[in-house]
Amino acid sequence: MSKSLIWSIVGIVVVAGAIIAIVLLVPGKHKTTNNVHQPAVSTSLSAAQKTEATAQIKNNLQTFFAASTPMPTRVSLLQNGQQFNQVMSAEFSQLSNEKPSVTINSITFPNKTTADVNYTILLNGQPALKNQTGEVVLVNNKWLIGDSTLCQLLSMSGTTPAICSKIH
Repeated sequence: MSKSLIWSIVGIVVVAGAIIAIVLLVPGKHKTTNNVHQPAVSTSLSAAQKTEATAQIKNNLQTFFAASTPMPTRVSLLQNGQQFNQVMSAEFSQLSNEKPSVTINSITFPNKTTADVNYTILLNGQPALKNQTGEVVLVNNKWLIGDSTLCQLLSMSGTTPAICSKIH
């Protein structure tokens, strides 16, 4: 396995962890008006919603990392994916001979619009980056890999694209 491939995978992993850290730092809020407590809007998903979201997240992550996934599909599965098209094309072209894939270890839902994911990236069926953490975000009723997750993984390769400096 080439060093650039390893660094590319490391970069993907770093991005995933950054997204999770950001999500964990956002506090929940409730409203009160005229000293009357208003019912808080539910910030968590129902069991059925979690089941549906979990299936979609697993499918989207597996599709995103699969060697056979065309770039337009990969772009559609990433938050702000169009901004990362060129970067992803370069990174995934380097990985194509390594047959990348992903195993999802766990998914938790800190709120209705984000999910924290623990995953392992495989190359040629062998774990290359174990127990990585990342964020998936709900955008227009679709669970997308958080752009900060990608930036974290890219930074592990030693070169962070300029677009990542704009990601919080």
